[in-house]
Amino acid sequence: MSDKLEYLEAALVAGERELHCLLAGEIEEAELLAKDRGRLLEMAWRSADPESIGQLRDKLLKLKNLQGQLTTEARRLHADLQDDLQRAKQENQRLSGYRTSVRPNPAVRRYLDKAG
Repeated sequence: MSDKLEYLEAALVAGERELHCLLAGEIEEAELLAKDRGRLLEMAWRSADPESIGQLRDKLLKLKNLQGQLTTEARRLHADLQDDLQRAKQENQRLSGYRTSVRPNPAVRRYLDKAG
């Protein structure tokens, strides 16, 4: 197997691991794997070995399909995060409405009554 095919195969494996990390919620690990996958693709692109077009096409189609899955999962995670932030904001607004009605009475009055 040529260097180009080896790089593409390694990128495919890294992409699959990245997808599993995204599904598990391990965002930092997925980010590292995405950078590694990008580096491997760059190395495959720069490799000057002439190869069989069919094998390269098959690997690139697998990578394309994997990229689609990664993009779908990333968009789903982004939407989930956006929903969580929206819920947190609404909860904060709801709780801040109670701030004025639940203030504790001070033990000592703030102003003294002159008549008393």
